[in-house]
Amino acid sequence: MKILNYIVVFLFVFACKEQQEKVSKEHIDQGKKVEVQGHRGERGHSPENTLIGFKNAILKGVDVIELDVVISKDKKVVISHEPYMSSLYVLTPQGDSISKAEEKQYNLYQMTYDSIKTFEVGLKGNIKFPEQKRIKAYKPLLSEVIDSIEAFVSANKLTPVGYNIEIKSVPSQYGVYQPKPSVMVDLVMQVLNTKTIAGKWNIQSFDPAILNEMHEKYPDVTLAYLVSKGDFKENLKLLNFTPNIYSPNYKLIKTKTVVDAIKAKNMKLIPWTVNDSIAISEQIHFGVDGIITDYPEKVLTQITE
Repeated sequence: MKILNYIVVFLFVFACKEQQEKVSKEHIDQGKKVEVQGHRGERGHSPENTLIGFKNAILKGVDVIELDVVISKDKKVVISHEPYMSSLYVLTPQGDSISKAEEKQYNLYQMTYDSIKTFEVGLKGNIKFPEQKRIKAYKPLLSEVIDSIEAFVSANKLTPVGYNIEIKSVPSQYGVYQPKPSVMVDLVMQVLNTKTIAGKWNIQSFDPAILNEMHEKYPDVTLAYLVSKGDFKENLKLLNFTPNIYSPNYKLIKTKTVVDAIKAKNMKLIPWTVNDSIAISEQIHFGVDGIITDYPEKVLTQITE
C-alpha cells in the first residue's frame, strides 16, 4: 500500500512539473510577441533622443526606437521632446545650466538648426534618471538619425529596427513653437520619403489634428494615437478614422477586458511609459502588443526568462 502511495505522489509531482513547464513555455511564447520600444532610446541609462542612446537601446535588443520630432526656424526636423531647451538636461554652448524660468526662451522654432546643435544635451544628466550615463551629445536631425541607425544596424549585422516617430504638437503652440499641422506633417514626410528604411516605421501624436492631417494626405502611413486620459471610445471620436495603433498611458489599461475591447476595434495596443517591473508584467499578462519603456532591459528580461 505504501509503495502504491509513493507511486501516486510521484506521478502527481511529475504531472505538476510537466504542467509548470508547459505554462512557462506558453509564457515565453506569448512574451516574444510583445514588441519592445525604447522610449527616447533608453532614457533610463543614456541621454534621451540622442544617437548614442538609440544605438545603446538597439544593442540591448529593442524592436523599435521611439523618438520625438519638432521643427526648427529653418524648417529642419529635429529630434527633441520639447520645442525648447529643457532645464532638466540641456547646457548652453558655454556649458551653463538653463533655469526653469528661462528654458522656453530657447524656442527651437525660432532657432536655426546650426544654433540648436551647439547646445549640450548629455553631460548634465537628468535628475529624474540617476542611472543615466553622462555622455557628450547634441540634438540630431531625423535624417541623421535614420542614416546613422541604418548604417549601424547593417555594419553590425543586426536585425532591422523600427521607428516610432512622435510629432510633438500642441494646438495652443501653433505658430509659436511649431508650424500648423498641415506644414508639420509635410516636413516630416519630406524626410521619410527620401530614406530607405529596412524595418517598419510609424507616426504617432497626441494631437488629433496631426493624425487627421497625416491620414488625409498620406493614407498609407501607419498611425498611432497617443492618449493620456479618458475612455478610448470617447478619444477615438476626435479622429476622422480608426488608427492602426492605440497608445495610452499604461495606467489606463487596468484589465484584460479593456485590452480585448480595444483590440476588437482592429487596433494594436502599445501603452507608454512602463518602467516598473510589476507593471510591465501586468501589461504582458493583459496581452498588449507592445510596451514603450525607458528601461528596455526590464521588458526584455521578462519576455525571455
